[in-house]
Amino acid sequence: MADQNVRTPREVFLLKQERICRLDADGQADLFAEDGVLEVPFAADGLPRRFEGRDTIRAVTSAALAHAQLGKRRLVGHLEETIYETDDPEVVIAEFVSQTEDLETGERFQAPYIQLMRVRDGEIVLFRDYCTLEAITRLWGTHGGESYSELGNALPGGSPMESLPDGA
Repeated sequence: MADQNVRTPREVFLLKQERICRLDADGQADLFAEDGVLEVPFAADGLPRRFEGRDTIRAVTSAALAHAQLGKRRLVGHLEETIYETDDPEVVIAEFVSQTEDLETGERFQAPYIQLMRVRDGEIVLFRDYCTLEAITRLWGTHGGESYSELGNALPGGSPMESLPDGA
């Protein structure tokens, strides 16, 4: 019998969204299993597409969010959020639009996302973020694009290329 206290994939996804809205990189990383994987399949050429391990994910996410915050935009939230449950009880797929706001002009920016999450025993074991450099730059401005471009520099003990899986 399944433990009733273990979060479902839907609950974990919603919690991840909440923590991202707070720009809580540590809180987001805490949702991952120790050996969890973050994949960014549409990463620009030369950038890592795969990050393995909670500590690596924490470092990369913290660095990216810190760099994005150097700009003059804030995350307003996620719109048009739809979460699809699949035949696999560990997997959810979500579509949503992230929205930021320029703190000086009030102008708002939006970018669509699709994310896939595999959750086992209440922890993320695989998270695929189908975003692009263009979408990140649209949301966060130049600082967001730079944070995305520098993801590999935050890897503990390795260069960006060392995190690529064989054959990538």
